[in-house]
Amino acid sequence: MPRYIIERQYLLPVYRHLAVEAPDLESACREALDDGEHDWENAQEDYESSRPATIVSAIEIAGEEEWAIATKSQYERSGLMYDGSHELIEIPRELTEKDRLADLAEILERSDCGKDRVLIDGDDLKHLKSIAGMGIN
Repeated sequence: MPRYIIERQYLLPVYRHLAVEAPDLESACREALDDGEHDWENAQEDYESSRPATIVSAIEIAGEEEWAIATKSQYERSGLMYDGSHELIEIPRELTEKDRLADLAEILERSDCGKDRVLIDGDDLKHLKSIAGMGIN
């Protein structure tokens, strides 16, 4: 039976609220993005807003020796995953986090009525709101 090492992850938002004095909003935003000006000390992790777990990459483990290494620890699995001797396997799209712009394009293409008009049904509207991070009513 084939054996794999699979990297799964979820994206966890980390945020800080900054007090910035600047001549205008654009300058304030640029300063807020400057890690040299504002570090991430005391940042907050927002578990409630984390993205769903997704599969990022995978490799197949060929032999018993490598499998024995893979089952030892996270450190050993990471080493095998990125040692350059294994080819990454293509992950089926439905198991990876879809690109939000690709989702939007797919909805718009499916909903195109011609004449530069788009008709969006209730399910697609819910999906669009989800993509935009809006609450769904």
